[in-house]
Amino acid sequence: MVRLKLDPETLGFSSIMERMTHANVMDCFKDEETVYFVVSPGMMGKALGKGGVNIKRLQEKFIKKIKIIEYNDDVCKFVRNVVYPLKLESVTLEESFVKIQDGSKKTKSLLIGRQSRNLNMLKRAINRFFNIGIKIE
Repeated sequence: MVRLKLDPETLGFSSIMERMTHANVMDCFKDEETVYFVVSPGMMGKALGKGGVNIKRLQEKFIKKIKIIEYNDDVCKFVRNVVYPLKLESVTLEESFVKIQDGSKKTKSLLIGRQSRNLNMLKRAINRFFNIGIKIE
């Protein structure tokens, strides 16, 4: 696993998240609109809370959208967790990259996002734990 660097703001976000949800936060990063939390395997339910109550409380506190991702040692499963709720046809590990295949143009466009925002977030999330590239077909 790659050594992670957190700035004071994201470290604060992680601390607040752990106190409010009692879920183990492995990583936290953000962009302009969203704060992303990567939680330990099996902690997703605890992080979300009953009916998503923890997400709502965190969004009110941070005044940003919140996305929670469950970590997995298998890079293919981790990619599926990052892009959830999108359903992908296949995610395979090639030599130095993860190959994501989906025949639907709609899924591909949602995966890439406006101005490649979603794709950049996906790359960032994967590069924080696995030193590997992404290829979308």
